[in-house]
Amino acid sequence: MNGARSGGMTVAQIVRLVLFVSAICVVAWLVYTIRGTLLPFVIAFVLSYLLMPLVDYLESHRINRLLASVGVMGVVFAIVVVPLAMAIPTLVSGTQDLIGRMVGDRGTWSCIVENVGTTPVSLHRFDSSIEDFDVSGLPIDLAPGERDTLIIGFSPQVYKTREGKVRIFGRENDTEQLPVVLQMIGNHPYPSDTLLVEPTQEVLIGTGKVVLSNTWYAFGVFKPGYLALLKDYNRVAQKKLEASMPMFKGFDLAGKVNAKLQGIGTDLLEETPQIVGQLLSGLTFVIIVPLVLFFFLGEGRAIKRALIELVPNQYFEMVLNLLYRIDLQLGGYIRGMVLSVIIISLLSIVGLYIIGLEYFLVIGTLAGVANVIPYLGPLIGIVGGVIAAALQYSTLSLGVVLPVVVVFLFVQIMDNVFVAPVVVARSVNLHPLVVIFVVLVGSQLFGAVGMILAVPATAVIKVSVQTLYESLRSYSV
Repeated sequence: MNGARSGGMTVAQIVRLVLFVSAICVVAWLVYTIRGTLLPFVIAFVLSYLLMPLVDYLESHRINRLLASVGVMGVVFAIVVVPLAMAIPTLVSGTQDLIGRMVGDRGTWSCIVENVGTTPVSLHRFDSSIEDFDVSGLPIDLAPGERDTLIIGFSPQVYKTREGKVRIFGRENDTEQLPVVLQMIGNHPYPSDTLLVEPTQEVLIGTGKVVLSNTWYAFGVFKPGYLALLKDYNRVAQKKLEASMPMFKGFDLAGKVNAKLQGIGTDLLEETPQIVGQLLSGLTFVIIVPLVLFFFLGEGRAIKRALIELVPNQYFEMVLNLLYRIDLQLGGYIRGMVLSVIIISLLSIVGLYIIGLEYFLVIGTLAGVANVIPYLGPLIGIVGGVIAAALQYSTLSLGVVLPVVVVFLFVQIMDNVFVAPVVVARSVNLHPLVVIFVVLVGSQLFGAVGMILAVPATAVIKVSVQTLYESLRSYSV
């Protein structure tokens, strides 16, 4: 019998293996598909690993598990959640102010576009004489009698008065024409509420007719961000590069860097409110997370027992061993990393406060949270601190950068010498190259959350594969 087992797998075993792998693939695909809705469950899962030992301790002293779960959650809410909720407005306002100083002020203006002709028309693209303007909402397709809103944004890119024109291209029956020139005056000493409106202008697009409510708008004084100043430095560097190395003439280094910076600024403006809204959603944190957390704490063992009971007897020991190893490694890792975040955040906040950094709370918290990302985390903290210092003092000199670097160097020494060995269960036995690879893959698939979860997820997969291999090997022998 044993020889038959060791000689190869039966058809039934192969079928079961294929079905098992297929089920794993389906589950992985489903998780990836609904990843946007899993954040509350991930938070509750992490919190359950943190609080489970306390609930187990109270239950061992003959306290009902459900009552113990409620008591532990109440204490945590009073000690952690309330102070955190008080600090969140400061963090949010500081983050928004920091982003605003980087990207600069932004103004928007809108005008009504109406098709008053008898032919469908389309406003499908735009061109501006300066880079300060952008038009959103295009293309605008209008049937006869329909109207829509054209929104034009203004973000100053240089430190001087700007006057520009935005050309909107219309199309009818694939015929492209220049229907109107919208003149925008921006970044000048006019009051911000000044609005110069010409009489409603009718524009021809082919044989169609479009009416724009106004064609002249005066933006007020908008302060450019420090990204605009960096763009000016890039332009100067481009000229010096061409002067010293003629072979680079025509290679628009400044343009490429500026485009990248503009993309970063746009992402910050568009994505940060969405991310903050998700993280600070009252529905998520007041209802879903506590409810799921209570379910995990109170019924976690029952769920585990129910799953184990579904396992055939011949695989019972293997599955029990697998769950034990995963629970041991994942629980230690999560509890250690949360303590590490708290310690590193406090050390960074205190150090940055001592050197007088204005955004010490935002950057210190960022450094603590980013520290859970192997290798890249400390770099994120240093870069964030240097940017905040440069924005505060309007320069990037050694005297500004050095104190920030010294603070984070001290924090990293404390982390590597005391925090990591004593507090954090980081021993996942993964090669550094593997860690870097899975962090990058996690970032590509799930963004910042993927970078944080990449290492523990990989460690769980590794433990699972090792346990299954050892069990199947002993089973075949």
